[in-house]
Amino acid sequence: MEHHESLFPHILIGTIFYLFGLKWCSEYAKFWMLSYKRDYEDDSQKSKSLSRTCQQLFMDHPIEGCLKLLATAIGLIGTVMGDLSDTEVVSPKVIHATIYLFFAFSGLVDVLTFYFPKNIPIGLANLALAQSFFIEGFLFVWASPQSNVANQIFAGIVWTTSIGVALELVWPELKLLRGFTTILQGGWITHMVRVNQINILTPERIALAFTWHIAGAFGVTLCIVAITRCFMPKNDQPPEVPVYDYCLDQPSHVV
Repeated sequence: MEHHESLFPHILIGTIFYLFGLKWCSEYAKFWMLSYKRDYEDDSQKSKSLSRTCQQLFMDHPIEGCLKLLATAIGLIGTVMGDLSDTEVVSPKVIHATIYLFFAFSGLVDVLTFYFPKNIPIGLANLALAQSFFIEGFLFVWASPQSNVANQIFAGIVWTTSIGVALELVWPELKLLRGFTTILQGGWITHMVRVNQINILTPERIALAFTWHIAGAFGVTLCIVAITRCFMPKNDQPPEVPVYDYCLDQPSHVV
């Protein structure tokens, strides 16, 4: 029973990342659809009111930053209450707590960016999140009592997420990569990193499991994006693109 309790922090942190991966995949699916201004009619006035209420909620409150702070608080409580060993030179509890604190810092920057956009731009929020993912992978490889192939693969996934988050400032569509790798990260730490704590697996089995984790994460990403797009309002008319008359420096007509 004690051994199973020591694995609880891995399951908890994996579940948190998996849920955030699902959230970011859904947001990616909405990104291009919501970038255009659409006029559409709903059959139900109630549904229109509900839609406006939900939009107002997400526009008026820093939802993602608050979710990060809540998730890190839950994670810290789970780490402190979990039966992780304190016999190592650096306690696993300290390692996990440090990871959660970096993500809490990212959540705090998200909240500050929402309320003070002129003082704290979105670039700092992305940098804080990329930094959090980098530190997570770094500690799992160099501060882990038993650095193994499973942890090294996990660090590679996390560092890929970190690079993707940093590049989103230039290419916003990379948010899909963030969502995919976060889902992959959550599944990997919940399953393989946890299993490897019980039975030391061979590199061959870990490599084979990793390929199936990639396939599973891609399947989940595909379903989330497709389902989200299905529930988005339809836009039958293409966006109007002005054709400029460069002699007069003004739109001559609209196609």
